[in-house]
Amino acid sequence: MADGMLVSIRETQPAPARERLLYLDNLRTFLTALVICHHAAIAAGATGGWYWALPAPPDSESALLLTVFTAVNQAFFMSLFFAISAYVTPASYDAKGAAAFLRDRFARLGIPLVVYFFVLNPILSWLIVRLRDGDAAGLVAFVSRDYGHLVGPGPLWFVLALLVFGSAYAAARVASGHPREVTGTHPFPSDRTILGFVVGIGLTAFLVRFVFPTGWDVLGLQLGYFPLYVAFFTFGLRAHANRWLDGLDRPFVACWGRRARWAMPLLLATPFVGGIGQVNGGPHLAALLYAMWEPWICVGMSAWLLVLFRERWATQGRLARRLSRGAYTAYIVHPFFVVAGTALVALLPPQPLLRFVVLCALAVPATFAVADGIRRLPGLSRIL
Repeated sequence: MADGMLVSIRETQPAPARERLLYLDNLRTFLTALVICHHAAIAAGATGGWYWALPAPPDSESALLLTVFTAVNQAFFMSLFFAISAYVTPASYDAKGAAAFLRDRFARLGIPLVVYFFVLNPILSWLIVRLRDGDAAGLVAFVSRDYGHLVGPGPLWFVLALLVFGSAYAAARVASGHPREVTGTHPFPSDRTILGFVVGIGLTAFLVRFVFPTGWDVLGLQLGYFPLYVAFFTFGLRAHANRWLDGLDRPFVACWGRRARWAMPLLLATPFVGGIGQVNGGPHLAALLYAMWEPWICVGMSAWLLVLFRERWATQGRLARRLSRGAYTAYIVHPFFVVAGTALVALLPPQPLLRFVVLCALAVPATFAVADGIRRLPGLSRIL
């Protein structure tokens, strides 16, 4: 990544399987819970797109606080998901080979995606109408009205993106002719390189959003956010090849933590630069500030979480192991529990922060508990 970092590269020979990095499993569990809370915040009144969002009182300070929470999440959590997924991809490919790797990816990612797209999303839409509007129509009657507009990936856009990224990685590996991952001794990127990375990704996102503003999507993929997603997936691959996660240390985290804190106030100032409507994209100063703000937060938050979990949560007891094994299933089914919980918190006073806390307390444990049961069903453990 940096100048002067080109060194000799070697193609590894088959090596003993490395010990599973449990802290990454635990971090992935945490991020899954954060996704649930993120959508719960939007349901409770934060700005954002979701199946069912309760209206917030005008000029609600707690709704603004929840919007800041979701904006910070959006800046880093899906990018970190992509980086972790990329980090474990080369070992999976090496262990299985191209054909088996792709079969496994299409089974584990493609089957849940198709089921959610064509079955679960329409059912969820029917459930929302029943809970929110009191529509008494049966499922079959409701779905048959306008099935074409009820299908969709929902939050499984992430699974679709992983399927595309994984397929591209496999194609690149086949084209390279290397039977095993090519590793090297590239040192951890210098601070100057990371600063260049942050500025470069921010400018790229700013330009991409001229064409694909945030909020615009195709098959659920908001392409305006993808410069950072692609960059972090690529980082995850290079991090695995060069063992860069070992190079993350407290001084690095402290440095980027300070930079992230300095950047934080820009989020609140951005809408006032040119109006909230200009943040999403186009030749506007507000759009530029927002696009530059995201990678600063992303690097700082991602580094902090990686080191935190590596140093403090690198082991698993029985509960943590079950949670990590069910995290993928929890991600798939969590919209049902956020929607059901929204129907309950709608009965509470219209206070977004109160609704958010209660909704998280209901949805997170329920989602993981049911997900653990689902993945134990015959035949599903191999997919989920």
